[in-house]
Amino acid sequence: MQFQNILFPVDFSNRAYSCAPHIRAMSERFGASLTLLHALEAPQPWFAGMEAPVLPEIDYQQLEAEAEVRLEDFAAVEFPRQLVKSKVVWGEPAEIIEEFVNANGADLIAMPTHGRGIFRAALLGSVTSKVLHDLKCPIWTGAHIEQPPNEPPCWNSILCAIDLSAESAGLIAEAASLSRQFGSAVRLVHAVPGPEAGLERYFDREFQSFLENTARKAIADLQRDAGTGFEVCLATGSPGRVVAHAAQHHQADLVIIGRGHLRARAARLRTHAHGIIQNAGCPVLSL
Repeated sequence: MQFQNILFPVDFSNRAYSCAPHIRAMSERFGASLTLLHALEAPQPWFAGMEAPVLPEIDYQQLEAEAEVRLEDFAAVEFPRQLVKSKVVWGEPAEIIEEFVNANGADLIAMPTHGRGIFRAALLGSVTSKVLHDLKCPIWTGAHIEQPPNEPPCWNSILCAIDLSAESAGLIAEAASLSRQFGSAVRLVHAVPGPEAGLERYFDREFQSFLENTARKAIADLQRDAGTGFEVCLATGSPGRVVAHAAQHHQADLVIIGRGHLRARAARLRTHAHGIIQNAGCPVLSL
């Protein structure tokens, strides 16, 4: 796996600053070019009673110039040893990101998430959600926790979350490539369908064992195709919870997942990308 052009959308939030060391480490390790992109959204008109909408008087050129200076200062402080491109564009952030990727061929988007208080599990951030949904290129998302660490880990422990589709062989191969590059230990994790809480007494244990054995056989076949022999973690439950527990137990520095269209078959792990990112507790690379 090799990334040559990394795009870092910067909104100057605390999350953006906490992600910067991770993105700096990635760009240096891969020898990738880095572009910082800031989207300026035009102010919305306001209404005075029954009157026509009123646009406040704003010096757009000054706003753009100030944003450019701020972005350059951000680059100088957070990426002092790198030649970084910076760009300020007017428009809706998710649309600007998509247009930039289509026009310039970025092969990795690095984005923070925006968890907030006790509701963080339900809030991924509208821009991040839209980019994850609409774009096909790999996306790195920062840890979705209240206070993400500012210092990047060394990717010593990588967790690769897989479903049982044929596409997972390619995902395992990508994890193996990262393992060779970073000297990382890789474990595979798979969520086996199971009963919801309180319904265990209605669930057939023999059928559960059948599902687990079927999963192990399918994963062995996938590993054979990928040429790997990684340790496998199987657990019953939703993918978000299973992956989060495995990431915590194995102190994962990075979780790798496949990301497909949200209208794909509901049983596939890739439809649960949002839940995994929200609960993993560490950065997630979705391919």
